[in-house]
Amino acid sequence: MTAKYSFRKYQPVSLRLWHWLNALAILGLLSTVLLRKTFLSWRANSALIENKLQAVGTTITPEVAKDIAVSIRDPMWDWHIYLGFALAALILFRILIGLFVVKKCPAGQSVKSTWNIFNVDKSERLKAFHFAGVKISYAMFYLATVFMVSSGLTMNFKNELGLSKDQITPIKELHELMMWFFVGFVVLHIAGVVLAELRDEPGVVSDMINGGDKE
Repeated sequence: MTAKYSFRKYQPVSLRLWHWLNALAILGLLSTVLLRKTFLSWRANSALIENKLQAVGTTITPEVAKDIAVSIRDPMWDWHIYLGFALAALILFRILIGLFVVKKCPAGQSVKSTWNIFNVDKSERLKAFHFAGVKISYAMFYLATVFMVSSGLTMNFKNELGLSKDQITPIKELHELMMWFFVGFVVLHIAGVVLAELRDEPGVVSDMINGGDKE
């Protein structure tokens, strides 16, 4: 990939710090959701609790079994909320980086990269298309993150905001659905970085650790 369409560039320490903290927050949030839907699912665990107690001669109602199963996963779900607040703080941190350090808007970069597809030689069009696609995915990532943070905060403070269950339900459904965007983004991002390291841009990861060369 030519330098014009290279992802290797100097990364200021503030952006590097934000990148890795953001990665930890999002991976942590995804982990709590996936645990909630698998090993810590109240439906599966409540049935397991009922069956195990029946095996030793003790009977409980499905409601009590559900309460026990939910209480088991509550500490994990508290971490989801803590990490959500951390992600909100990181969004503010990223805005400050964009205003005072990098001084570039991801959305603006994606628009510029897309427009450049139509202004390059045919020999470079594939590279320009790939570069624009990555920039667009980053812009989508930021927009999705803002939505997840705002919807998560809305759900967490629903009582203070005076929102009813009917008002919160569609927000919750969209919040849960948007999770799959992040699953896909994480998989594609890691795959893309690995391919870049193995093919035409070795050093992308190290640039995000030590900063890379200043232009």
